[in-house]
Amino acid sequence: MSEGQPDSRGPCDICGNDAVYKGNPNRLMRDCPRCGTYEFRSDVANGLPVEWLKNKAPQHFVTLSGWIRDQNDAGTEFVAITPDVLRRVSQMRLPGLRDRAARALVAIATKYPSVESSWTLRGLAEDLELQARSYSADAASAWVVMCLLIEEGYLRNHGGGGGISVRGLLEVESLERATSDSAQGFVAMSFHDNLRDAWINGFDPAIRAVGFNPLRLDNKDYVGGISDQIIAEIRHSRFAIADYTDQINGVYFEAGFALGLGLTVIPTCQADQFDNLHFDIRHLNTLKWHEPSDLAENLARRIRAIIGTGPFYMETER
Repeated sequence: MSEGQPDSRGPCDICGNDAVYKGNPNRLMRDCPRCGTYEFRSDVANGLPVEWLKNKAPQHFVTLSGWIRDQNDAGTEFVAITPDVLRRVSQMRLPGLRDRAARALVAIATKYPSVESSWTLRGLAEDLELQARSYSADAASAWVVMCLLIEEGYLRNHGGGGGISVRGLLEVESLERATSDSAQGFVAMSFHDNLRDAWINGFDPAIRAVGFNPLRLDNKDYVGGISDQIIAEIRHSRFAIADYTDQINGVYFEAGFALGLGLTVIPTCQADQFDNLHFDIRHLNTLKWHEPSDLAENLARRIRAIIGTGPFYMETER
């Protein structure tokens, strides 16, 4: 495809549903009703963007589809899919049933925000976008999620028709408030010894200075899947710091996961490594730091400006 060529249609490379093809020879872009918007880069995929997708297990499309939707929700249009991204996403465990139900409930409330809205429950289960957001493989899998929401009283069921209940709306409000009330700031960064001082005298004191509790987890490996503890702690955080010094792939992944949850992610990088940032994030307002002392001061200022102060702010100022 070349610049200016009209959009065409074809099967989504991930889920196989009919998708819109956009782009040019270097950016193979897709707009899929299930997966959302994503792209391949021919310089990364060696001109064969789907070959490394074909070698993955069928269930991996469910995780990848849901993950792309998470990134789209966070404002990333046309998520870049590379072999490394595919490898890490395929290592993620599928969310549990209750987590999937919570995702579906938020998606339903977003699409149908009024208790007066009504639809067929079967039709809702067949909604491709909802299937992706709830990490469901198909309509049958999504229907199980619907049944749980009905059983919990979050959805109304009247002879095959339904709608969100008042209890469901209150639950969505509670889910959104749980993150906003958190006192934790999650830090994704390299654990190499050369950054130990940056953690002790930079990230840690900066986060504490504005009244939040800093947390990082020294889990370097993703054998068997991304750490459940990392996922849980990101979910329970108010915001995340992603320090791209040393170009650790896990930092990119954890930042993407946090963005998918709707968390604010503040990017940082040691100044002399800024030119090594991946091209997809170079446009971000990344905080460059030289020494732990200026990192502590400038990061605290940025957290305060973007997030505000945390529940322990007055205590730290005494």
